[in-house]
Amino acid sequence: MNKSSLLPKLLAKENVTVQHGNYKTAWFDLKNRVLGLPLWDDMHKDVYDLFVGHEVGHALETPFEGWHDSPEKLKGCPRTYINVIEDARIERKIQSRYPGLVGSFNRGYEQLLERDFFGDLTDIEWDEIKLIDKINLKTKLGSKLDVPFTSEEKVFLDRSLTTKSFEEVLDLVRDILAWTKENQEELMQKPEPQVDDSSDDDQESESNDNFDSPGHDDGEETESEEQEQQQEQPSDSGEETEEELESGEEPVSVKAAEPVHKDEDISITDTIFREKEKELIDQGEDGKQPIFFNDVNKEIISKAVIDYKKLKSARETHKASFDDDSWMKKDFETAYTPEEFKQYMKGLKKNVQVAVKEFEMRKAAYQYSRATTAKTGTLDVNKLWSYKTNEDIFLTATNLANAKNHGMMLLVDMSGSMSGSMKQVLDQVMHLVMFCKATNIPFDVYGFTTGNDAFDWDFQKNNEVMEMDGLSMPHICSSSFSKTDFLNSMEHMFFRTKMNGWNALCRYEEWGSTPLNQALVISHHLVKKFKQKHGVEKMNFITFTDGDANRMSVYHKGNDDNRIWPDRYNVAFSIDGSFIKCKNGSRNITKALLGNMKKKYGTNNIGFFMANDNSDWRQRLWILSDELNKYSDEYKAEANKEYRKNKCVSVNNVLGYKEYYLVKGGKNLDTQEDEFSVSDDASNANIRTAFKKFAKSKKLNKVLMTKFGKAVA
Repeated sequence: MNKSSLLPKLLAKENVTVQHGNYKTAWFDLKNRVLGLPLWDDMHKDVYDLFVGHEVGHALETPFEGWHDSPEKLKGCPRTYINVIEDARIERKIQSRYPGLVGSFNRGYEQLLERDFFGDLTDIEWDEIKLIDKINLKTKLGSKLDVPFTSEEKVFLDRSLTTKSFEEVLDLVRDILAWTKENQEELMQKPEPQVDDSSDDDQESESNDNFDSPGHDDGEETESEEQEQQQEQPSDSGEETEEELESGEEPVSVKAAEPVHKDEDISITDTIFREKEKELIDQGEDGKQPIFFNDVNKEIISKAVIDYKKLKSARETHKASFDDDSWMKKDFETAYTPEEFKQYMKGLKKNVQVAVKEFEMRKAAYQYSRATTAKTGTLDVNKLWSYKTNEDIFLTATNLANAKNHGMMLLVDMSGSMSGSMKQVLDQVMHLVMFCKATNIPFDVYGFTTGNDAFDWDFQKNNEVMEMDGLSMPHICSSSFSKTDFLNSMEHMFFRTKMNGWNALCRYEEWGSTPLNQALVISHHLVKKFKQKHGVEKMNFITFTDGDANRMSVYHKGNDDNRIWPDRYNVAFSIDGSFIKCKNGSRNITKALLGNMKKKYGTNNIGFFMANDNSDWRQRLWILSDELNKYSDEYKAEANKEYRKNKCVSVNNVLGYKEYYLVKGGKNLDTQEDEFSVSDDASNANIRTAFKKFAKSKKLNKVLMTKFGKAVA
């Protein structure tokens, strides 16, 4: 799939929503103003813009009975004839409305001509080509093909270039058919009699598939309503009732196309074009269309993201719900003292200095490596004595390069399996927040978990989007918060490091599962907005998680349970105008989403993986060995050696991350140093042991902060 840079401009002034999906052809819902487009395979941008512009033209101008696959029968108007003349009308109008499309249409049709989308046009005997096909070739290909017209034929061509309404289109179609009967009857093609009525009905149903009717009166269900339901349910069989043209075959001659419509005649070039369109449908590696996920809209984003005001209110409501004599309320009141929090904040500022120092050094190195030196034009009096032997006697000035504007977004897994490490994770998060404060880097911190009841069944099934899995993304902390809210957010995180996290939850922070991929889709839009707001040039996107994402599904009306589980299929996403294709599987989807975020928004992706136990640790090492194409036992030994030395394992360019860190949960994530303390009567050996322990703690507990300072610079 390709991104059409023109699509937003096309729809900026029109009340039309475009969605791609598992459809065999384009369709339009007149009632809801929704244009459905097939999941086209990789094609040139101009061809994509041509098809989108063409279908938008139909959506804006063509009535229900005028669409390519409309079941409506219009007396004296062969369907393919209507296609040709209506295409000429709507393409002329859409290019007039959006002049930027003119070039795309010209270049797009030139490429389709080269791919024989109008049949084999070599050595044509024009006397054997019907008028409707000449008009089709001329109106679409223009000067790219020299199509001869007699004076009588040119009258019809001129009319096809000036039709204004669909009624004029039908009048012209009837006139062309009448002229053809009188002058080219020997060239007309009539369909052979159909023997099998059941197969005949199937063919008609097939041709009407994926077309949305404008609605009918109440009462008995009509044939068109059944066809509407067929449209809304993507086919998963991968089979076609009509034989497809396979790439590599000899192009079909304009003189020999088989009729597929029950009309008095057909346009051969239009018939060939419709068949060739099937070659553009993305069939995937397994011969089936990828399961398609439409982008989230503003309503979904607003439901998923819990702003801080709403979050703080929910926390207060949760706290107020405890009985006065409950142990939970006592835990809330005795977890820490204001003095403890004050001292902790002082410690944070001290602990992040190692990362700040690393960051500032690297930023300075960046500036000096790109510095320029220029002469000022002012004499350097200290060099005047050497003017006879030295031409460089002027003062010079060094201009440092501007450092890039940094930004940071953190995404924290709040699934139930993180409960054992959440205290330490939040401690790390607070250190990173204070690092950003010390270096004036704008930042946002979001959590992600399940349990958001805003995504109920009715909302999901009526929006035909990915199953949001009850995604909740509380906005935990931000550089945009007021001073009061910032301190409040830091105090709440500190509060959770001092007590059992189970007691510190509100409805939006319940321990749930891991909707990581849904959160990454939402994060695309959050990162875009963040970069625009803060003018960020280097965007760091950081995740804290302890496992792979949940399984994903997508809603499509017409299925038994309204959902499709893409177990055996490739998948495709539409996100902010871009299309992402990847193999199914939560890890593959995560990698593809992160890769797209890097490509589209220039993010520097950093991942922290928290292993809850040795089993998680071994499994993740096995996954990484496969990513790095190394023997698992060999890599496991290598990684364990690094962990014993640094208390973390760092890997570059894996799983969609530029920097990926493996750490073991619990106290291994502590950023605080052990206290150097010995008793008054300690021996020299005891003092030496205590000092070694303190020095080791100081080194190991700051490894992540040091590496982080390097990574984000």
